[in-house]
Order: sequence, then structure tokens, then C-alpha cells
Amino acid sequence: MAMPPWMMANLSGEQTPVFRFINERFKSYSLPVALVVLTLVCFIFALIGSTAMFWTMNGRLPENLLAVVAVTTLVAATPLILQSMPTIKYLQESSDRLRRTRDELAARVADLDAIGRDLDAARNDLEDRVERRTRELEIARYAAEDANEAKSVFLARMSHELRTPLNAIIGFSELLSHPDALSPERKMKHLEEYATTIHGSGKHLLSLVNDLLDLSKIEAGELELHAERIDLATLLDDVQGLIGPQAKAKGQGLICEAAQGTMVSDRRAAKQILLNLLSNAVKYSPRGTTISLACTTTAQDVVFTIRDQGVGMTREEIGRAMEPFGRLSGVETTSEPGTGLGLPIVVSLASAQGGTFTLSSVPGSGTEAQVTLPRNVAQTMEAVATA
Repeated sequence: MAMPPWMMANLSGEQTPVFRFINERFKSYSLPVALVVLTLVCFIFALIGSTAMFWTMNGRLPENLLAVVAVTTLVAATPLILQSMPTIKYLQESSDRLRRTRDELAARVADLDAIGRDLDAARNDLEDRVERRTRELEIARYAAEDANEAKSVFLARMSHELRTPLNAIIGFSELLSHPDALSPERKMKHLEEYATTIHGSGKHLLSLVNDLLDLSKIEAGELELHAERIDLATLLDDVQGLIGPQAKAKGQGLICEAAQGTMVSDRRAAKQILLNLLSNAVKYSPRGTTISLACTTTAQDVVFTIRDQGVGMTREEIGRAMEPFGRLSGVETTSEPGTGLGLPIVVSLASAQGGTFTLSSVPGSGTEAQVTLPRNVAQTMEAVATA
């Protein structure tokens, strides 16, 4: 049985419409499945065609129709299979490559999305860091400006504090040393007065220098604390013995409430804190008033409280008094000027030992200063160092 032309393949390699149809329909199947399906299709078409032809021509079907159809199908399918196999295989390989390419592109798109998200996060983080750093720089600039202004104020106050006793020392010493400045009789008359003024100015200058050295050591972290066990009653007796004569000279009463127990602290620092506070109370309290020093203890702390009946201070004046050389106008009523460093040194010494200092005052009703120190400064400093 001759093969119809519509099933013939062009020998030049070009595909007829039948082969193009087959390739399009079978490219998604695996090669074995495609061959089986193609053979079945050829067999069905051959069977239908042969049955129709034999029935039309003879009016009956031959007994060996199936064998004839099978042979015809094999003959007709062979060229189709031979020409379709490479194409189907190529299309399947192309489809596999396209799937792999699609998967690779999807993976790259996912990677690009991840990179984009990372870049967005990095950009946001960089913007936050730049903004935070800008704020920090602005804060640092303001702090530097404040520090520069504070330095200028500090130097101005310090130069004034140094110049005042130096002028007194130089002026009175010139009066005593210059032969034509005063007559011998007047020199002898005022010798003790001038010598007392020179001595007082020298002591004030020495006190100022010592306070400056102490304050600079504290702020530089070079203050050496030597912890030892201190009997609180003995400490208060020592302080009362030093401040008592000054209070008595002004007609003031000094009351020290008896303290029980001990503390482990730096003796010199603890004594200087109490001396500075009591000295201020004596200086800025009028004659006939009473100054009290009380000491109370807990399991962890020792609290020193100094109360006076002086002129008192406002909140703004308290803040100014806590600054170096922060003395208040109208309050200096004593003949011996202060350095303006007493309270800053108290604050620094208390802080260096892990303690606190508070100052409360009401104008016209006196002032209360309270210092709280750890019962054992050595243990507190060790805990801070190991934290």
C-alpha cells in the first residue's frame, strides 16, 4: 500500500505540515512516550482508512486486516518517527534548558531582591548613623563651647582670686620696704597691722593654690584614697577642735551630736569634706547663731548633716555656689575671703568615694548640707572597679 503524499517527509530535510503538527503536539512528552503515542496514532488512522477502503470496495473486511494495518502503520510511522525523534529530543532539551534558565533567572531575581533589601537596610542604617553622629557632633560642639566659656570664666575668676591677695602682699610689703613710703614712726605703728594683712593674704593664697591642686587631682582621676578604719566620734571631735575656735570668735555655737561606730574611708578626704562645709557655715552665718553637725549610720552608709542659721540661698544661688569660684555677691560677710572652691571639692571628694552630696536652702532660714558616704569605701570602690 503506497504512502499518501501528506504523510511523506521531504528528503531535503524540510518538514511537512504533518511533521510540524506532530512536533508541536509531542514536544512536551518524553521521547519513549512520544514514540508510543505517535505509533498508536498512525495505527488508528491506518486502521480507520483501511477499514473504510476495504468496506467500500469489497463490502467486507479481510481476515488479516489487523496484520495488514500493523504492517502499514509500521511502514508509515517509521519515517515519521525517524524524522520526529531528533526534533522531539531537541525540543525537550530546549525545554529543559529553558526551565533551567528560568530557574536561574528566578534565583538571580531573588538574589537581586535580597541585595536590594540589604542595600536599603544599609542605606537606612547609614542614614541613621550619620544622623546620630551629626547629633553627637552637635552635642560635642555645644559641650566644647560651654567648656571654653567655662574655662574663660574660670580663668577670669582665678586671676581675680590670685590677684587680690597678691596685690595686698605686694602693696603692704612695698610700704614696709620702701624708705620714703612711710615715716619710721608710722611704720612701727602699723607694722603689726601690715604684717597681719600680709600673713592673712599669704595664707589665703596658699589655701587657694592647695584647693586648685586638690580639685585638679580629683578631676584628673589622680586622687589617691587610702582607706582605713575611722572612729566616727574621734573624727567629729577632730573637726570640732579645728572649727570650734572660728565659731567661738564669731559668737556662734557649734553642736556636734555624738556618733557611734566606725567607717572605712580616707581620713583626710572625710575630714576635708566636713571642714569645708563647717567653714562655709561659720563664714556665712551671722553672730549668735548655732551650727550643728550630726552623724547617722545605716548598715551600708554614713550620713553627715550640717545645718546653719545663715542667710540661705535660692535654687539659682545654690547652682552657682556649686561651680568653681562660684561665690555669691552680698554673702561674703567675713573679713577672710573664701576661695569659692569649697563646695566643688566636697562634691568631687564625695563622688570619688562613691558617695553623694545634697544642698538645700531657703533664703532667710539657713542651709542644710548632707553628705552620704559608703560605710566601707574600699568595698564600694572595689565593686565599681570590677563592674
